[in-house]
This record gives sequence, C-alpha cells and structure tokens, in this order.
Amino acid sequence: MNTFLGKIHISIFPKLVITFMLVLVPLYGMSLSMNESGSKSVKDEITKSMQAQVHFYLKALETDFARIISLQQEYANDEDLQQLSHFYSITSDIEKRNSINRLRSRLNLLKTSSSYIRNAGISITSMDRTLSTDQTIGPIDKHLFRNLSQSTNRFESPFISSEERLYISVPYPEIALQSGPNFIIGVEVDKSAIRSSIGLFMENAEGGAMMIDGRNRWSIVNVPDESLKSPLAGLADELLASDSASPGIRYVKWEGKKMIVTFEKSSRLDAMIVTYLPENAVLSPLQKYRNGMKWLSVVSLILIIVFSYSLFQLIHQPLRTLVRAFKKVEKGSLDGEIAYRYRDEFSYLYIQFNKMIERLKVLIHEVYEQKYRIQRSELRQLQLQINPHFLYNSFFTLYRMTKMEQYEQVMSFTKSLGNYFQFITRDGAQEVLLIDEIQFVRSYVEIQNVRFGRRIHVDFPELPEQWRTLTVPRLIVQPLLENCYKHGLADEDEEGYIRVSYRVEASLRELIVSVEDSGKSLDDDTLHRLQMMVGTSNNVRQDGEGLYNVHRRLQVNYKGRGGLRFSRSPLGGLTAELIVPLDEEADKGDLDHV
Repeated sequence: MNTFLGKIHISIFPKLVITFMLVLVPLYGMSLSMNESGSKSVKDEITKSMQAQVHFYLKALETDFARIISLQQEYANDEDLQQLSHFYSITSDIEKRNSINRLRSRLNLLKTSSSYIRNAGISITSMDRTLSTDQTIGPIDKHLFRNLSQSTNRFESPFISSEERLYISVPYPEIALQSGPNFIIGVEVDKSAIRSSIGLFMENAEGGAMMIDGRNRWSIVNVPDESLKSPLAGLADELLASDSASPGIRYVKWEGKKMIVTFEKSSRLDAMIVTYLPENAVLSPLQKYRNGMKWLSVVSLILIIVFSYSLFQLIHQPLRTLVRAFKKVEKGSLDGEIAYRYRDEFSYLYIQFNKMIERLKVLIHEVYEQKYRIQRSELRQLQLQINPHFLYNSFFTLYRMTKMEQYEQVMSFTKSLGNYFQFITRDGAQEVLLIDEIQFVRSYVEIQNVRFGRRIHVDFPELPEQWRTLTVPRLIVQPLLENCYKHGLADEDEEGYIRVSYRVEASLRELIVSVEDSGKSLDDDTLHRLQMMVGTSNNVRQDGEGLYNVHRRLQVNYKGRGGLRFSRSPLGGLTAELIVPLDEEADKGDLDHV
C-alpha cells in the first residue's frame, strides 16, 4: 500500500488521510457488524431480565404465602383456641377472657408477619363470634363462614374469592362435618398491597402487570393505561386456556404499540403473572446508540483528517519522550514529570500528562481510602443481630422461674442474661479479646442450660491462657452454638451433646475453635449446602444467614484467610470449625510452645 501511494504524485497530507481511511474503513465495518450483534444480544438480555424479574417476584410471593399458611396451621393447634372451641360452655369467664386476649395478641402477630395480610380472624362456632384484628369481637358472618369452610389444597390453590376479596382459610377439622367446622382461621389478602408491589417491581412507569387466578375467578391489575387493560386481560385468558405451566415471552401489538409480554404461572398459588412493557421503552437506548454511531462516523471522518494533519506537524523527538513516559506509567511508575521547553501542542500534552499523573496519585489514594471504608462498613453491617425468638424465650423462661419461686435460679439467669445483652448491644470497637468473646458465649450457654435443662449437655472447656489476649471480631462464636440449639438438637428426643474445643495448626498459623453436636438430623444434602455456602461469594440464602455472616466477617477482617468450614462430627451431627489466622510476630512463641 505504501508503494502504491508513493507512486502517486500527491502531497504527504492526502497520503496520510488515504492511509488512515484504508486502515479504518474495514475496522469501521466490523464495528457496525458488532454493534448490530450487540444490539440483538442486549435485547435478548433485557427480555431475559424481565422474565427473571417475574420469576423472582413470583417465588417471593410463594415463599410469603407459604409462611402465612404455615402460621395458620400452627394456630389450629393453639391451646387457647382448642379450649374455646371445645369447652367454651364450661370455661370460667376469667379463663375465657384470658384465652381471648391471648388469641387476639397472636392474631396481631399473624397480621404483622406479612405486608400482604389485610386482616386476620378466627371464627369459633361454639362462641358464635369472630375474633379479628380490625374489630375486637363480632358475630360470625354466615355467608363468609360458609365460603371459608371450603376444603382447599393450600399448597396448590390456597386462595378463596368472596365478594371481590381474597382469603386463605384453615377450617378445623378439615374433614367436612354435617355441623360444619368447629372454627376457621382466616386471613384476608391485601390485594392493594400486591397491586402496589407489582408496580414497584415493574420499575418502568410505562409498563403494567396482572396477577390472575388459574381458574379465572379473580385478578389483580396494575395498568397505568386504561386502554391496555382489555387486551392484557384477553391475552391472560388465552394463556390460561392454553394451560401452559412454563414461563415465556411474547411480542404483541396493542393500540398501535409493540409490546414485550412476559408471563409465568405458579403451581403453588394456582395463579399467573402477566407483565408487559412497550418495546420502545426497552429498546430506545439502543436506537440512541445507533444514532450515536452515525454521528460518530461523521466525527470520525473529521478526526481522521484533523489527526492526519496534526501528525504531519509533529516532531519526532517529543513524541518519543511522551511514549517513554506513558510506558513508565504502564509499568506502574508514577514518579517523575516530563518537561518541554517549547510552547506548542506538545507543551499542552506534557502539562496535561503531568496533571494526569498527579490526579492518578490522588485517585489511587481515594480508591484505597474508599475500599477501606467499605470494608469497615461491611464489617459493621454484617454484625450478628439479636434473634427476637431468643429474647421471647428468655423472658418466658424468666417468667416461668419467677412463677415457680425459683429465686436463686432467677438471680443466676438474669445475671447471665444481663451479661449477654451488655455484650451484644455494646457499641465501640469492632474487635474484642478472645477471652471476652468466650465469656459472652458462656453466658449464652448458661441461658440455654436453664431453658433446656438436662436434655442438652455442653462440654465447654476453659480457653487456654496463651490465646486469651488474641484479638478477634465480635460475635463470631455464639452463632455456632446457636446453630446447634436451633437446628442440630432442636428436634432430638434423646439427650443431646455439644462439645467445644480448641486447637492450633502450627504449619498454617491458625487457631481452630471447633463446635460439634450429636444431632441426628444432619443429612448429606444439608452438609453439602453449608460447605457450598462458605465456598461461594453469592448472596446469602435465608437458611444459614448467621453462619454466613460469621464467615463473611472473618473473610473481610483477615483478607480471605479466616472463615468457617463444616464437616460431619464423630458425635453424629455437625462440626463447625472457626478459623482465626495468627499474627506471626505476636504469636511466634506460643506456636513454638504448641
């Protein structure tokens, strides 16, 4: 190419322009092709993202309503409810009033357990009264009672529609009797809350969504444009008629507008969610990008000419100096400025290069500071939170001992409880001495010993003297003991056993705090999930959140060296090992001793 241009009698400037054009035109063609391919990929990713949003929202609804149904079923066995439904006529007025007050309190807890509950109530036939959260006590609504008496499969079609309202009911007994159920625990679903949540997850104001029953008995619609409600309902009916359980995407045209429609049906709720979004709202950034490419083409042509002329005017030596300076920066060296004695274009480049170096130094420092603040914030955010059920159980245990006049045990229990909450609510340093952490866990074990009595035995030796002054993050051992009580031994009928031990792996310079239990409920799948949980950087699953927080805090605090690991214990349950790296200088003598 250079030989061909050299034979043409034209000046060097046109030669430079032609040379750049011959080099850049093929690249520009490839760029256009890649742009089109990228636009298609972006479109596909956007539609997949919409479908993923629908799937995520539907799974969240399933989880929420599964929890509500589980709470209702638990309330069916409530002692006060059974007392009022079977022995109301022979129960004293004081016992009736106390039972009713306790039921009302539990109903309020049921209502506040989910934002999708508008009202919760219990209709008791023996009393001919309904206890609910929106009114104290009222007569039974016979029509509603008959509707809620229906026996439904709460795991496949839990909703009952009555007078434009949605309910989830648990009649007791569930087997149909001639006289009807003894009582019904009913929850009214807040349709407006579902409608609002649909609007929030849609994000784009031009889109809309509909949640419709699998048998087309009720629907919840959030559509800003009234003219689109009818075609959306028609498409939903068509999808229900096709009886397709798999999620999908469709491209339709409503009111002259192209729409992207995503849908998915929940087999657990017997309901389908259908969402739409105008194609222009999704793909408008791509169109702007295409227009930008056109302008970029024009600007690029101008820049080629200008750059060719600038290159013609350049001086070779200053360019080489600048290139060498850039190579030093490329290797990571930010020391030394470059000087230029003339006042021309290179003078500006040199000045800007020197300013850039100074700015890079500032930015590197700022990024380092920011990274440090993020790590500190993450450590504070991942602090273990107080388990409300532990608080409830503690106060109930205290109440029980006081009622039984076990005052000496009350004194010991309240002292342990005070030490526990004094430590867990204490602000200040993010790190504590290991001996303080162990003493805090001992207070927790003393509290649990009062609760479980002799059913669970804990072997908790004293911390060796050489490790008592070791500094560790706060609240890293207690979650391991809590996991034993909550999951490992919670359902055991026989006497349980928990063992705490310490050891040092000198070759790795690590202190290992091991917590084992004798629970028999640990299966291979659960153990595998725990091992995978600490081996990935994904977000926390709801089960195992406390253990993951401990692992994450150790990872951040020790820059990836600390953490948790899990295995099966010789006792039959889980072994959770907490790994604390040791400072080489401070603990050298102790390691040699071990």
